[in-house]
Amino acid sequence: MKEKHFFAGSNASKGLSSYFESILNPEKLNRLYILKGGPGVGKSSFMKKFADKMKAKNYSVDYIHCAGDNDSIDGIIVHELKIAFVDGTAPHTIDPILPGTADEIINLGEFLDGEQLQKHKYQIIQINQTKSHYYKSAFKYFQAAAIISEEINSLYDQFIDNKKFNEMCNQVINKLFPVYFWSDKKGKSVNMFSEAYTSDGFISYTQPLYQDKKIWAVVGENTNYTSSLLSIIADEAVKRGYDIECFYRPLAAEKLQHLCIPEMNLMIISTENPIHNGYEEIFDIHEFMDTDKLKAHISEIENNLYLHDLLINKALDKLYEAKKQHQLLEVFYINSMDFDGVNRVFDNTINKYI
Repeated sequence: MKEKHFFAGSNASKGLSSYFESILNPEKLNRLYILKGGPGVGKSSFMKKFADKMKAKNYSVDYIHCAGDNDSIDGIIVHELKIAFVDGTAPHTIDPILPGTADEIINLGEFLDGEQLQKHKYQIIQINQTKSHYYKSAFKYFQAAAIISEEINSLYDQFIDNKKFNEMCNQVINKLFPVYFWSDKKGKSVNMFSEAYTSDGFISYTQPLYQDKKIWAVVGENTNYTSSLLSIIADEAVKRGYDIECFYRPLAAEKLQHLCIPEMNLMIISTENPIHNGYEEIFDIHEFMDTDKLKAHISEIENNLYLHDLLINKALDKLYEAKKQHQLLEVFYINSMDFDGVNRVFDNTINKYI
């Protein structure tokens, strides 16, 4: 895969959840460039432009998308060169861990005309306050949606045979990891999101991750159990020396949604729909559910699903309004920027690698 797209952060039920520290480890990089500066100074454009140059040289690029605005980039990684760029400004403030040795700050804010911005100080303050209000509102709706989601899960929980679930977990582990294979090294995990709720709506990069991989599916509406099974697999994989990629749920950032074991060329996904010709293995939690007793609660579940979707849509509306405020902020900063200076910094940086 020449390029991969995912999120490091998610607008979740407890606020903005971030896995930047898991993804961007300066100890594993030759150089981590941390871009600083306000909205509209060109951080995302800088990274996209750099990524284009790297792809032209046939390097692989990972794109870390912004959960607030999917069109914006929070970071890129060029694996062959072991270099990465990241937006180090709020809300995911990132500062150097190994300054001078691996980390380097690129401050695009130095090309801002402070006197020009000063003229609009009170407008900027007001817009920032309004933007913050919309984000706080969005997170309240996400929190409410998560409560409803757990209420739905609690209904499913009542009708699952835990003994049979544990037996299926053992079956999956035995199928995936032969008993005779064991590694002296412990594997490592990288955490991220392949899906997110953004100002542009719900965005998923899950399907492109399937490319040229074997796919196993864990089927079930109950995210407590699908997440639990994936966590058991992840723990076992790490114990046996496999490096893994963990993709978490956008609303419940502590719950595993998908799992990739690159060394096995395997993607294990959770899904509510088992109908897919590409799945090599399917592990269906419905097989040990008492579906007859569950039928008595179908109407309640459907009503809760409707309420859940309504709350999510309200949250997305608030994120969209926050994005509009951010775009207003960008106008002030763009009109105060010396982009020739930004271009000079870009040229100096790219010349180190081409």
